[in-house]
Amino acid sequence: MEDKKKARTISIQVTPETKEKAVWLARQSCRSLSGYVRQLLRVHIRAYEAENGPIGRDGGRP
Repeated sequence: MEDKKKARTISIQVTPETKEKAVWLARQSCRSLSGYVRQLLRVHIRAYEAENGPIGRDGGRP
């Protein structure tokens, strides 16, 4: 699990329509928008690593 003390903020720009849809999807899973996006990232990273092997902390191979 991620270390909360070392969590970092990222900002992204999306269209108002994309944000509205993401908020709707987040509500369907009883999550905040930021919680929903964090979950999407974790799921995508896990799937990528399952297919391609681990990604190192520096973005390269361990």
